[in-house]
Amino acid sequence: MRQQDMLRAAMKQSSQTRQRMAESLGVSLRTLDKWLLPENSQDFRRMPETARRLLAAQYGVRGSSGLSKPYDWSDPAMTDEALILAVLRRAEFSDLVQLCIDQGLDRVKPRVETALALVPAAERPILERILVRMLGSIEIALTDESGQRSRHDSAQT
Repeated sequence: MRQQDMLRAAMKQSSQTRQRMAESLGVSLRTLDKWLLPENSQDFRRMPETARRLLAAQYGVRGSSGLSKPYDWSDPAMTDEALILAVLRRAEFSDLVQLCIDQGLDRVKPRVETALALVPAAERPILERILVRMLGSIEIALTDESGQRSRHDSAQT
């Protein structure tokens, strides 16, 4: 889910104005407005991880939505990093696709080695082959005819 959509969902769910949402996040209205801009805007600013965690904890709004399993059921304020590692370790293709769309392929791929280090040594070679193939397929699907990564995926990095 895009940053703007996360913020709008939290505001709608809590029936808060932009001013009230800014206050609840401990930021100025101007900062919130920059977070709400489209990612291709010159004034767009990415929310810090702490603000994302606060949104998840207070409003149940996450950056990755539509996953088939509740990876964050025990910790709704789970960091995006921990969510990426959990999805990689589970190696569910549909969840990996959704995660790459939400977080960006360039953010997911570098975490494969870390995820592999978290599984038993005997499982690593098989999981590595599976993840390399899955991520390769996802990269092909997210690349258009001209060889450019889709606008949505490359905007996430």
